[in-house]
Amino acid sequence: MRLRRSAPLLLTALVLVGAAGLSACTPEATVVSAAREQIGMPYVSGGESPAEGGFDCSGLTYYAWKQAGVTLPRSSSAQWAWVDRIKKADLQPGDLVFYSASGPSGSVSHVALYAGDGKIVQAHKPGVRLSEDDLATWWTGHLVGYGRVPARAR
Repeated sequence: MRLRRSAPLLLTALVLVGAAGLSACTPEATVVSAAREQIGMPYVSGGESPAEGGFDCSGLTYYAWKQAGVTLPRSSSAQWAWVDRIKKADLQPGDLVFYSASGPSGSVSHVALYAGDGKIVQAHKPGVRLSEDDLATWWTGHLVGYGRVPARAR
């Protein structure tokens, strides 16, 4: 008798767990997971896959989005020209964060992937392995802006 009364609750719990699992299967979740799996890989100029032994900054964002079936332009400046511009307040996991070695008004020379919770995943430069860093403290004086992969590309 007890089992019969529990069956509807058990079924409801299973449906909720299944629905929660489906929401985690978004392209953005795939992108962030793919980038985080590369943490610790070396910086490799022109690198865009683990098979090449590492990544450069735009190679990492290119690779991560490719895992979700979206092909980004290959360079950081081309990615900046391609994305839909957004405000910091609108950042969501999978968005891109752009920087310039010349400062905020310079040409884009670096891109990182926003991972959520104020974190970015990035390939810095030769000699520095891929890492997850705080958005608020990393190269803030060089921030150019934020971008989202266009809906038309998904």
